[in-house]
Amino acid sequence: MKTKLLHLALISCLTIAACEGPQGPDGAAGPIGATGPTGATGSTGPTGPAGTGANGSTGATGATGATGEKGDPGTNGTNGNDGAKGDKGDPGTANVIYSGWFTPSTSDWQKLSEINYTYSISEGRITQEIVDRGVVLAYSRQNANSASYLLPLTMTTPSSISNYNVGMSMDKVIFNFLELLEPSGKPANNLQFRYVIIPGGVQARANLDYTNFDDVARAFGIPE
Repeated sequence: MKTKLLHLALISCLTIAACEGPQGPDGAAGPIGATGPTGATGSTGPTGPAGTGANGSTGATGATGATGEKGDPGTNGTNGNDGAKGDKGDPGTANVIYSGWFTPSTSDWQKLSEINYTYSISEGRITQEIVDRGVVLAYSRQNANSASYLLPLTMTTPSSISNYNVGMSMDKVIFNFLELLEPSGKPANNLQFRYVIIPGGVQARANLDYTNFDDVARAFGIPE
């Protein structure tokens, strides 16, 4: 009995399998549905802990590059024009020794005799070399507005003939007075004198009028 039922079941299965048709094609895809709304942004998470790794070591310095070749020298610039020649400067004193104007009083003259007097002025710049090779000039005038005259100077009046001269020695300039006519004549007390000592090493000026004190003063830079 059981065997018959088993055969019947098997036959039924085969019959059903034999009756099922082939599988049909897939149907068309349906339309895409609308996109849903975007969800809310979530809150920011906490910052993670800082790393504790050690800094890397500094890299080695690169090698210095080779020096480039030296460039060619530039051409020399042209010389500038010479400047204008300056004016000739005033001549200097060139070691010339000079005094200002002075007026000896009668008592300043030392009496050597009834007709001969001398007046000495200390001048420490006079050396033996200046005495041996230099020249002393002296000038006389009555006042600042009158003419000056080079010594030796002879002054004549109806009753006298007076002579003034000058010389020098070590450390001194010496003026000399000599009366040639009046036995009791004395040096005047109203004359001004001034001396100029030119050392031997100072070049002489052949065209200079030494009798003119103004010319001599300009030539040697002597102030008034």
